[in-house]
Amino acid sequence: SSTISKHWEAELATLKGNNAKLTAALLESTANVKQWKQQLAAYQEEAERLHKRVTELECVSSQANAVHTHKTELNQTIQELEATLKKKEEEIEGLKQEIENARELQAQRDSLTQKLQEVEIRNKDLEGQLSDLEQRLEKSQNEQEAFRNNLKTLLEILDGKIFELTELRDNLAKLIECS
Repeated sequence: SSTISKHWEAELATLKGNNAKLTAALLESTANVKQWKQQLAAYQEEAERLHKRVTELECVSSQANAVHTHKTELNQTIQELEATLKKKEEEIEGLKQEIENARELQAQRDSLTQKLQEVEIRNKDLEGQLSDLEQRLEKSQNEQEAFRNNLKTLLEILDGKIFELTELRDNLAKLIECS
């Protein structure tokens, strides 16, 4: 039972280490998500500003080719920003999955901790039962030893009585022969 207890203690220590690592990763992921949301908001604002700027340039400019080239560049920038935005959203989803995995590991750790506590309680119960049985065995052995001593005493008394009866028989036999 002490081996099982040590095994569970080692398992608990491992789980605590894993839990600390997962907690740190979760905090870092949460910080990254916040940062990416801020970047996403900045990219969206930049995209809106660029769209407005394109619209203003189309209205104001009489040079269609220059505006068209600038519009193409802005559209390309917008597409790049949207691609970056999509990547960030995918990263956010990945981080959400990692957070969910961390929660599942936390639940497993809690379950194992509860099982360990139950095993420790059972171990203490078994140790108590073992102690009780050892006490009962010792008491039984003491009673057997006392019984043996009583039997030895009775045998010694019986031997003495048999010796006395033998002497009495011999004496009676002598009396019969003499008479």
